[in-house]
Amino acid sequence: MNPLSKIAILAATTALLAGPAFAPAFAQGGSDFRDCLQNIKAEAMRQGVPAATADKAFQGLTPDQKVIDLDGRQPEFSLTYAKYVGGTVSADRIAKGQQKMAQHRVLLDALQAEYGVPPQYIMAFWGVETNYGTYMGDFRVVRSVATLACMTKRTAFFSNEAVQALRILDMNHMTSEQMRGSWAGAMGNMQFMPSTFTKWAVDRDGNGRIDIWTSLPDAFASASNFLRGIGFKPGLPSSEEVLLPKGFPLDQADTTVEKPVKAWAAMGVKKIGGGALPASDEPAQILLPAGFRGPAFILYPNFKAVMSWNRSTLYALSVGILARQIAGGPGVQQAAPDDDQPLSRDTVIDIQNRLARLGLYKDDADGLLGPKTRSALRLFQQQQSLPADGHPSGESVRRLQAR
Repeated sequence: MNPLSKIAILAATTALLAGPAFAPAFAQGGSDFRDCLQNIKAEAMRQGVPAATADKAFQGLTPDQKVIDLDGRQPEFSLTYAKYVGGTVSADRIAKGQQKMAQHRVLLDALQAEYGVPPQYIMAFWGVETNYGTYMGDFRVVRSVATLACMTKRTAFFSNEAVQALRILDMNHMTSEQMRGSWAGAMGNMQFMPSTFTKWAVDRDGNGRIDIWTSLPDAFASASNFLRGIGFKPGLPSSEEVLLPKGFPLDQADTTVEKPVKAWAAMGVKKIGGGALPASDEPAQILLPAGFRGPAFILYPNFKAVMSWNRSTLYALSVGILARQIAGGPGVQQAAPDDDQPLSRDTVIDIQNRLARLGLYKDDADGLLGPKTRSALRLFQQQQSLPADGHPSGESVRRLQAR
């Protein structure tokens, strides 16, 4: 699993994967772990899981301290566009993706005909998630999700994941020892959470068992079924690098501003090589992930489907960039500025507090550079006669700190 792609995995999957309403009030202490497991077992039985399956999976189960430790760690720095994409879309990953796509072309073409998902996107997700199956995680999934359900505050989400993990054990005739994945419960070649598995996984090879660990037909078909189910459709890529015209209003380069593709074209936005954008009525946004001095991208509707897999914008950009190059397309032409530096969480909190004191930011100071923070920073930049791209450049931060 690419560590860069997993910095926001918990936020990503929590926003994405909805399961049955299930939110028992579990105590957080380890002494109540067995009571918590009994509550999970009761809900699993209500969903049709035999008591014997839950008893076997939970026999002798204890919280995994390593999972608790990993859950408690917050990334100290917000990775910049250049560092994130540079670490995710490597020459080696592109080459391996092309090799794997050629190797599995017959299967991938058949899946594209059935689900409408281009092969390069399946390869890109596979590459970003597990480096083409070379690292799928070695944590016992049942223990991981049970630990997170019973020992953290995200009880409802991970309780449901634990129930779905028990359902997988029952329907797939597996043992909890066999079902392994990431510390947060993501499994197999494509890193499905248990609830994603129970909703979207497919037995493509027809052996009566869904195996996303060792059966690539099952893994690829499951990914294709999932992407189609969350809205991916053929016709346009997820994103594409573009060239903005001189004088382009930077306040329009924001994921909250949506226009038909042909409306952006009418404003002078072109493909990076100078070609015209598609004459499409599909809604799209413009994004400047490294500020106005870096590359610009147009985000097509499929970008939202990619983000449904992982709610990180940089993750979704990386998947699109990798997919394009696996398919033989060009890489990103415009380089990010060399002086674009990551900001610590404390620095972002300080920025938010300063913007709040200026009356520009009205949300919690959470240390995350989300849309509300960028919008507030854009207002400050406008006041300071700086390029209002909402990006925390060194100059913008220095001006804000001086105030």
